Amino acid sequence: MLFGVPQAVKAFFRPVLAGVSKPIRRALPVMVLALLLAPHRRCLKTLAGMVLGHREHVATISRRLRNRLWKTYDWYSRFFKSLLSDTDRWERRAARQQQRHWMLVIDTTYHSTMSECMENLLVMRRRQSPNRRSSAQHAFVMGLLLTDKGGRFPLPRKSYYTKGYCRKKRRKYRSLNDLAATLIREVVVPDGVDVTVVYDSAFDAKQVHRASRQRGFREVFPLDPNRNLSASTDVEAEEVPGQKVVHWTRTWTRDEFELLELQFANEDHVFFRRRHRDNLRSRKTWRRYAAAARRATVSKLGDCLIVASYKENPKVKLVVGASADWWAHHTGPVPYDRQQRPQPKRWQAKVLACTDPTATVRQVVEWYEVRWQIEVFFRELKSRMQLGCYVLMKFEAVERYLDLLLMGFLLLEQQRLRDLEGAGPPSERGGEAWVQARTTDRLRSLEALCAEWNAGVIEQRLRSPTGRQRLLKELRQRTLRVA
Repeated sequence: MLFGVPQAVKAFFRPVLAGVSKPIRRALPVMVLALLLAPHRRCLKTLAGMVLGHREHVATISRRLRNRLWKTYDWYSRFFKSLLSDTDRWERRAARQQQRHWMLVIDTTYHSTMSECMENLLVMRRRQSPNRRSSAQHAFVMGLLLTDKGGRFPLPRKSYYTKGYCRKKRRKYRSLNDLAATLIREVVVPDGVDVTVVYDSAFDAKQVHRASRQRGFREVFPLDPNRNLSASTDVEAEEVPGQKVVHWTRTWTRDEFELLELQFANEDHVFFRRRHRDNLRSRKTWRRYAAAARRATVSKLGDCLIVASYKENPKVKLVVGASADWWAHHTGPVPYDRQQRPQPKRWQAKVLACTDPTATVRQVVEWYEVRWQIEVFFRELKSRMQLGCYVLMKFEAVERYLDLLLMGFLLLEQQRLRDLEGAGPPSERGGEAWVQARTTDRLRSLEALCAEWNAGVIEQRLRSPTGRQRLLKELRQRTLRVA
């Protein structure tokens, strides 16, 4: 239990609380703190017990999530811009006139449910296995903005609305690629910052490429095996029939490839990863690639740098007759079926495209490695912050629930920025604990901050008889009466 909201947390919510009503001003910080500090397997009863003191008032929390006055998307956008401005101001001083490089990673996250009464459910049909049942899911397109000093900022979420839900709510239908293009167009980036957009092959679409070209962003993504070479350098030029890019890379000679050994001590993008300090060892961070690059014109993309890479996975055991050399995989057949589940191999093949033809092989490989950070963010959001524990019929309530979780994520990033400002610029490799701390470590730091706040409040109230009576009264009122 908390005896009020700590001052450090109030300072984070101050930019928004000044313009809202008194009930929202009192409830918003407490609800976000409850979402961060609630125990494992969260439900609305648990939130009601932490926010209102009694778990039987669960309907109050549900009404708040359905209340139209709770404009959580607008509030989160203001929090995002405010924290991004503060981070940019600190990192600009720490950069000391050096070229700054940020990365934007885009992906879709799904939350499956067994309920058939929820709104806006996307039904995923069974494909390969006839025994596999269909699943109903909510889909959100998310963007993660990574700064060159380790900042991680989730962009305001973009919810995917099904065609049936759009007809019901009279909304305009937009595909997942349309939402990703909107994220790229709306992202706020300071002047003088070089931006690289990274995503998987699902977002290899014309609207996404057009939005990146309009913003002047560099793109790195894996090519579809069915994409062809272009007849000229013009983006709108016709493709060359039968000249598939992936098949073309298989004709490259062995002399063009180089072996890249990457680990924590020699990689250039160590701040983007924010590994736990227990994993800052060469054995833990060692990776090996065989990669080569050629400049080519690709249909609908124009002049690009094509990188054919093979990443070694030493944990995969070789079957009888299989080769441990990457060249055997390079000369093998090209799989064109995107629906086929990939089999684990010693060397995983990936053909990457970079819209900046002046980049190097090593840069493209390291840029695409950063894409995995959004998968780590989804794992933390679902497992540590319990995104998947909601059971809400109205989709507007689901969106507000996610917005409140993302506000808590920004609160943790704001506390990290305060630690950086107090400790000074990090070292060249960023090995300090407060630099590499992820969600779990930041949550423990927030719990320590709240425990210190409670100790200060109790110490202050024990100084007078009135304060002691008030403390005993609150302790009796906060006792949970519902199992």
